[in-house]
Amino acid sequence: MKKIERVKQVLTGKRPDHAPMGFWLHFPKEIISQGVEAQVAAHLAFKEETLTDILKIMNENEMRSHQKIEHLHEWKNITKITKDSKLVKDQENILQRIVEANEEDCYLLGTVHGLIASLSHASGHSYSVSPQLINEHYQRDPQSVKDGLKIIEENTQLVLEMTMGTGVQGIYYAALGGEKGKFSDTFFQEALKVAECTLLEQANKKEDFSTFLHICKEATELKKYQDYPCDVINWAMHESEYSFEEAKKIFGNKVYLGGFDDRSGVLVEGNVEEIKQELMRIENEFANNRYIIGADCTLPTDISLNKLRQIHEHLSQ
Repeated sequence: MKKIERVKQVLTGKRPDHAPMGFWLHFPKEIISQGVEAQVAAHLAFKEETLTDILKIMNENEMRSHQKIEHLHEWKNITKITKDSKLVKDQENILQRIVEANEEDCYLLGTVHGLIASLSHASGHSYSVSPQLINEHYQRDPQSVKDGLKIIEENTQLVLEMTMGTGVQGIYYAALGGEKGKFSDTFFQEALKVAECTLLEQANKKEDFSTFLHICKEATELKKYQDYPCDVINWAMHESEYSFEEAKKIFGNKVYLGGFDDRSGVLVEGNVEEIKQELMRIENEFANNRYIIGADCTLPTDISLNKLRQIHEHLSQ
């Protein structure tokens, strides 16, 4: 069975020849700094070395600003991008070239950064600082932060529309902000959730197109995402306060992506035999559910890709 068909079988509730897998990582900074050509080559090399069923196309073209927002009125000054902005054109070029080279081998996902990640980038602050600033400003003047969030939503919609038009089979939407105590419930429910669900609903309207929802960071409150429209759920299972059974009660008959810890544990520190044993444990835990073998989040950049290839080979035995 072709890789792309294996994934489609799981997404449509059919039984493939074996479970598909999808792992990803951030490529080295020296590759990213070299631009489109190097990033395309890195993705294709990763595809060949790992035999992955799903190739998530990374998006290092972020809406970052070097100007730090400090005052309420500055949120409305966040940069608005267009279809011709460099970050959009560069990402479009990467996606289109990988789609062409893939020749419908792997199932391709285009990465779309969630609104909080991009709002944080645009604020000029790191994520260790920006949530406190957003909360404080939202409490003082909700509309000021909503003005900035609206610009980010419109920017993200451009990126989403571009991604959907390149020939990838789906998007990997990296949601941020649902961590316990990180943002006020009022901000999450009134502003963030409404905007993000609107974007995801747009993606869901495209025929034969899937939405992978990645809930980023540890200690996330999964119930906040219960109504997010998506096909596949991925979160930090190993740092979560939810058991798999508890998560299933929240998300129901979704496809579940994960199983391996992304930054420690067997996949990162173990040998091939230990990884095989962990894979068997994961498949037993996921049994009777639709699932894709993967990790909580991005793997270390320097991980041995042979470990991922071995997972594919064990799955296909």
